[in-house]
Amino acid sequence: MMICKGPTVARRVIPHPSWTRDNNYVLVPTGFVNQVQLEEAVSGAAKLLDAREVRNVRFTLGPDADGEPSIFFGILLTPYATHASRFAGVTARVATKLVDELQPFNRWGLQPYFNFTSDVAHFKNPGWM
Repeated sequence: MMICKGPTVARRVIPHPSWTRDNNYVLVPTGFVNQVQLEEAVSGAAKLLDAREVRNVRFTLGPDADGEPSIFFGILLTPYATHASRFAGVTARVATKLVDELQPFNRWGLQPYFNFTSDVAHFKNPGWM
């Protein structure tokens, strides 16, 4: 950056791109995800969940509403887990366990989101998550 002084005012002049080698439009990827490793990690973490509460765990990758790289979990719960007295505790435990085990943001650069259902047909619908 250079300072150009006029008769009474000092102003900042940002160098023209031709003055530097910087094109000001360098795009750097935030990370790459090895989907096989991620699938193995999710499968391992899902095995640590309570089988009385969780029947299955799926995930998809994609951008969230802000365009950030994200992982969307679909979790199929048992009828036991969806009882009104247990539901909040179960969903909190499941989300915490998956985040603690996978560390999706730190290890993969992915923002995690969770969707819970006990309806098998709903769970199998690819557009649900």
